[in-house]
Amino acid sequence: MSIRKSLLCLTCLLVGLTAGATELLSNSEVDARWRKTPVRVKNGGQAPNVVTLLRAFHEALPTWVVGEVLKQNDHPAKGTRRDGSAVILDDHDDDDFRILIDTRNGYADLASMTDIDQMSCCVWRRSNGHRLFAVSLYEQHDPVQNLLCWYDYDPATQTMKAEKSPIDNYKKPFERMDFGWSLPMQGTDFIIREYHHFPSMTVMQVYGWDGMEHRYTKTQISDFRYQCFGEDDWLQASEQGFTEYALVDLDGSGSPSLCLRKPKDDPEHSDNYVVLNEFRGEMQTVTVNDEMHQTEGFFHVKPEEDAPWTEKDLVAFTSDFMHTHYYAILQKGSIGYFVTDEPETDDDGNDIGYTPKINGYGAKDESIHIIHASVADKVSLNPDWKPFEFVEEEP
Repeated sequence: MSIRKSLLCLTCLLVGLTAGATELLSNSEVDARWRKTPVRVKNGGQAPNVVTLLRAFHEALPTWVVGEVLKQNDHPAKGTRRDGSAVILDDHDDDDFRILIDTRNGYADLASMTDIDQMSCCVWRRSNGHRLFAVSLYEQHDPVQNLLCWYDYDPATQTMKAEKSPIDNYKKPFERMDFGWSLPMQGTDFIIREYHHFPSMTVMQVYGWDGMEHRYTKTQISDFRYQCFGEDDWLQASEQGFTEYALVDLDGSGSPSLCLRKPKDDPEHSDNYVVLNEFRGEMQTVTVNDEMHQTEGFFHVKPEEDAPWTEKDLVAFTSDFMHTHYYAILQKGSIGYFVTDEPETDDDGNDIGYTPKINGYGAKDESIHIIHASVADKVSLNPDWKPFEFVEEEP
């Protein structure tokens, strides 16, 4: 814990003691109570703003991080500035945190890039005259304690009652995957972010606001570059025309590969797709199926004495129009190494035989093993394709 956070916690504790020994709660304690604790909103009226609802939440379920935001609202610290409708306090001395309060857009937060706890809250106007109010609390422990509290405010009773949020019905596509969410600083969308093991890529499930609740609207993927079979050229994913995606656990590791597909030019042609995974911190091609390449299949190889693989390693086999064969070996959910098998040609480019020419990332012994490997079992690629769109950066 940093010095700044210690001082902030101590200050909040002292304020609580002098105000009647207020008990500050941890995220786990709030999680155990919020669903069964109706929150009375003093002077809520017909249209309480975000600070009014946040204050009522804090009085029912007090936390130090919400207390800091309310303290800034009530007594702005030196250096507080305005940016449009938002009031902002930036602290760069130690924790590099920011407190933002924007009552016009119905949003407030305390954000930081260090070990300080964080929070955000947001209010939406419902078409029936009610309000939807959400509070997100984040404690940077191990494991991280991320909590989302979701309320309906009834102006007739001036009370907030718990209800289900989008994450209550959300199911992770793979267990070995982290996810989080974000409340809108502007606009109305609620976004669930899926953090896969792929470098420089996030899958965002966007839930649009229909006036009463959030409903799934679309999937967005943050744009990225990938390399085709270790070549020098990098391809921008958004420029390739992909419109559908799928996540497929080919090797049974629990960490899926990313599949991207584009519309067919001709209904009689096979699917035009690419399968990608991580290799040495970058996104690389596992296999591709297009006018220049043909995916020949995926297979496990039979365990063999002195072979560099285990029975869990999976080989993706691709060929191209020049009769070159590409092998990508998946190990523990990512690409372990590549092997390229090229036919021998004379000076005029004519084929003179099919003795393998090894120029892959693997060692020569590994390459020979893969090329002459015996297939233990084949794996089918049967993605559940879903539409998506690229975004240049996370919204």
